[in-house]
Amino acid sequence: MAEPKPPNLRTRVSTGLLAVVAIPLVLPAAEPLFQGNLTLRLLIAVALVVPGAFIGLRSLRLRRNAPRAAEDRADLHDALVLLAAAVEEEWSPEAVRLDLAPGADALIDVCWRTAPGRGGAWGDQTGALSELQELYDQTDHHTLVVLGDPESGKTASMVNLTLALLDARPADSDAPVPVLFPLADWDPDMSLEDWVVRRLADQHAWLGADEHGRDLPRRLVRGGLILPVLDALDEAPAKAPRTAVHSRAALIEAVKDSRHLPGVVVSSRRAEYWEAERHARRPGAVVIELQRLDTEQIRAYLDAALLDGERPRWEGVFAALDGGGPLADALATPLVLALTPKVFDGASPDADPARLTGFTDPETLKAHVLREFAPTRFALAPSEDDRRHGRVAREDAMRWLAFIAGGTARGDDREPIRWWRLSLLARRPTRIAACAVGAALSFASVFMGGAIGFPRTGLGTPAAMAVAALLAVVAAVALGTACYRNQPPAPAETQVQVDGQHLMAALKSGVPIFIFATAAGIAMVGVTRGPIVGFAFAVPIAAMYAMVAPDAEPTATNPRLLLRRDLRVGYVFGAAYGLPAFLVGLLMSGDWLLGAVFGLTAALAGAMLYGLQWFFALQGGKAGAAAFVHLGLAVLALAPRGHLPWHVMRFLEEAHHRGVLRRQAGGAYVFRHESVAAAIEAWAPPSVLPGPRGEREGAQPLPHVE
Repeated sequence: MAEPKPPNLRTRVSTGLLAVVAIPLVLPAAEPLFQGNLTLRLLIAVALVVPGAFIGLRSLRLRRNAPRAAEDRADLHDALVLLAAAVEEEWSPEAVRLDLAPGADALIDVCWRTAPGRGGAWGDQTGALSELQELYDQTDHHTLVVLGDPESGKTASMVNLTLALLDARPADSDAPVPVLFPLADWDPDMSLEDWVVRRLADQHAWLGADEHGRDLPRRLVRGGLILPVLDALDEAPAKAPRTAVHSRAALIEAVKDSRHLPGVVVSSRRAEYWEAERHARRPGAVVIELQRLDTEQIRAYLDAALLDGERPRWEGVFAALDGGGPLADALATPLVLALTPKVFDGASPDADPARLTGFTDPETLKAHVLREFAPTRFALAPSEDDRRHGRVAREDAMRWLAFIAGGTARGDDREPIRWWRLSLLARRPTRIAACAVGAALSFASVFMGGAIGFPRTGLGTPAAMAVAALLAVVAAVALGTACYRNQPPAPAETQVQVDGQHLMAALKSGVPIFIFATAAGIAMVGVTRGPIVGFAFAVPIAAMYAMVAPDAEPTATNPRLLLRRDLRVGYVFGAAYGLPAFLVGLLMSGDWLLGAVFGLTAALAGAMLYGLQWFFALQGGKAGAAAFVHLGLAVLALAPRGHLPWHVMRFLEEAHHRGVLRRQAGGAYVFRHESVAAAIEAWAPPSVLPGPRGEREGAQPLPHVE
């Protein structure tokens, strides 16, 4: 969850019970240390009580100050400036890569026409994509619906309009910030405003940071400072007992019922929108319909998109366009037009665009371009130097992309490609592997601690080993089960700050560890030094949780940066667990090797697992393997079988650079278009397809492009 939330009742009760148990445990157990020293006694009591008191006072202050914070325009202004920059940073590079940037030379300037009788106060109008922002400014209540056929440029229009609205927004102002939201997870049981709050917090998790005040996403929405640009109403899912039609109708009604949103833009396929509107109450938004491209628009785009010196190779295409026919019909679809020059942008002398004129059926030509686009983005046989720089061979790239496309398909939709969830593409083997990792690391760390300490209790060596093994088995079963059952967690980030939320995390982690380690220490080294063992483990770990929350919502949206920061969390917590274990092991055993082994096992468990302390805090759902561990397991499970590359992050970046994937908010990738994804999913190596390619398609094959 992106927004900082006050501790719930279960957290308060479990933490309070742990503190109640800890105070009477430590004071009598440490009595030999006090020797009548009242100061030391008070310091320990204060260390246990003050964090809880601080959290309580802070919660009270937040509640008292909430009305003032909601009216703090200066705070909202700073957040708006950051949000506008984040939206621009998110979409501007994608728009340039996908030829969607407003004002770009190679922009497919799709024309639109208002639907009959739905032009609002301004009546029927026509215009081009570059004029869409002006139309929006004229609409009643700033509510606009953009309709189109499949592959007609709806998402392109939404991206372009978002950037145009952002560019028209006065800099350093309190004007609303346009934010693009896909509707694939629309929830008809929520109001539109509440849904926008949730999606805003998900896509821009940094808005939940404490320095921005309490509940900032909701304050932004309720303050009329977020302009939702909602893409793909036709992808809004059904949710029982509603059908997909009624789910979409609920969104249309929610747009009209919204009181705080300064406006709304929605895109959809034509048929799905008109059907949903028939089931909705009080429609009435201005509706425009995207038009097919004419020959002049096609020629203008090709002229702008072709590189210097390539025009002569395309003369046959330009000549064929003058006569209309299948070629003009196929290229009238913006997606196909945008992809076609890229299929032929290589240096191979056989890559002759004139072959496009040999098709007699526009649908066959469109299918051909969609199928050939992704393969031609990768070299048939990259050189050794290219391979050293991360380039991959065409057949390998297509095999990996086809597997990902198939694995992320969910009916008519596809899930975003998130590196930390790639293990779900091989859920059973990675579950088993995660279970093995969790069980092995838990067993090793607990057994080593017991093997070092229990012989000092007076137990014989066999009995001490048996007790250590029994405790280790219990820990292994608990963590192994959690690693098997729980979903991969989102990547974490080290956010160094001390606040009530982090102190609560410190209590939930440090107190259980203190109790367990103190009890074990008393059994091993007696009541005099047992609490010292407890503090030796609990204090550094609790300090880490107090300052560096391991499950903090990351501010980064770059996938590789998310991975680096998740690994950094592993390093930090590995040290927090490993160093105390090494020191305690060394002091108790006097053996450097045993201390080092104990420290290593504890460090690996702390770095790679969300451990047993979450069970003690009654939050077993947090326990399990870290995000980067799930990525490693996915690679180990799928790369040997050829389903994923060994360097999966580098490959995803390469596919994004080649335009096959596009970046999405939250550090995820999606395929450039569903039609491209479907073509990739159906791909198979030419050697396994029956018959010559030209015979299958009724036309000459497009050549491989280097």
